[in-house]
Amino acid sequence: MRTAGFPVFAAAALVMALEVCGPRLLAPAFGNGTLVWSAILACTLLAMGAGNLLGGVLADRSPWRVPLRLALMGGALSSALTALLAGPVSLGLSDAFSPQPSSQLPALLLACSLLFGPPAALLAAVHPLAFRGALAGVERAGRTVGGLYAFSALGSLLGALAPPLWGTEVLGTRDTLFAFATLPALAATGWPALGLASLLLAGALWPRTLPPGVLERWESPLASYVLEGDQESVRVRVEIPMRPVLSTHPPSSGGNTYYEEMLLAWGLLKSSAPARILVLGLGGGTVARLAREAWPQAEIHGVELDPSLLARAWERFGLDDLGVHAHVGDARAWLRRLPGTWDLVLVDVSVGATPPAHLSSREFMVEVRERLSPDGLLAVYAPPPLNARLLGSVQAAFPQAALLERVAVGSRRSLDPNGPRLLATELGWARLEGRSLNLHRPHPGAPLTDDQGDFPWWWGMQ
Repeated sequence: MRTAGFPVFAAAALVMALEVCGPRLLAPAFGNGTLVWSAILACTLLAMGAGNLLGGVLADRSPWRVPLRLALMGGALSSALTALLAGPVSLGLSDAFSPQPSSQLPALLLACSLLFGPPAALLAAVHPLAFRGALAGVERAGRTVGGLYAFSALGSLLGALAPPLWGTEVLGTRDTLFAFATLPALAATGWPALGLASLLLAGALWPRTLPPGVLERWESPLASYVLEGDQESVRVRVEIPMRPVLSTHPPSSGGNTYYEEMLLAWGLLKSSAPARILVLGLGGGTVARLAREAWPQAEIHGVELDPSLLARAWERFGLDDLGVHAHVGDARAWLRRLPGTWDLVLVDVSVGATPPAHLSSREFMVEVRERLSPDGLLAVYAPPPLNARLLGSVQAAFPQAALLERVAVGSRRSLDPNGPRLLATELGWARLEGRSLNLHRPHPGAPLTDDQGDFPWWWGMQ
């Protein structure tokens, strides 16, 4: 069992690392919603079933050691190819199929089958082959098989925890898979296997050059980011669909962004300046900067889940100059934790292309209502086609709810449709002249709940 334990451990670790890193690899083409995870798991499990059968057939033949080494090396090499080719393959399939959501599902399943099927099948064949080598007789078969399954569980544990806690942030998603691929290559033993392991490890540690205009590229357990810029401005681009630019410094002056729409929603109440503002989804600080520009005396708090993004925003975008009280963690948890009530709560959060379920539900909107002052307002970024369901959640919690362009708003007070344009004039935002700032009251969709809070699968895709 000693010689069989490491191959089983290595194969299990790499399979789990593929499943953990897979959604990040496919995110630029298909988003990273629940369906992407499900498709990766489904294709991986199907391939593993086929690999188990193949490995079982080969294990009953003699010699079985050569197939074991080939399965280990093939699994390592195909995993490295998955890391290298995931981008062009997934983007090519997404573009080849119709952009309609019903056509993107076959593209997603085909991408998962091509990218994750071969390594999963080869690595799954390792288990029966390793079991065959470890079983010397039936007297200790139970103990031997149980011990190998324990090695497999430990490998899966490493593959589940190491990428998000260390790998993706230090090495990046692709190089994390290269590093994990060295394990089965080493387990195969022999000079060819050692050469393959050396190449994979070198690929993982080889320094990456940045293209022109890119100042920094980094990954966190939550997202992949690109910091671009020149002598005039810098911006953070998050590499997921539908949210290409997260923040720009100095802020862009063209058009009316949804950030401005969120702030101008305050004009619907025709009240004096808000005294306390809470930004859920601080990101690079664009909306907080605009809020400080609009109301210099306001007390502004911001919550951001990703500490690496907040650190860059503080360093590159000068958030420390704004007097913003920043908090790291989950938005809903901080909403309950922070003392006092808020005049204006701005919600701009997403996981991939959609808001997190627990920050879109009716129950969350009720919690926001309870933390608002009697004359307070909630403004939630709600782009199509998400707006109807988000408006339904807001309307379930507030007596007054509507859409101001791409923003769902809720309040206890009546809403004046002329207020946002008057507020834009009052703030001196001449760049918004002639822009649409219309208040809509469409038929809302069914509210999302904590129990049934996920958006339909196709809303996570481009």
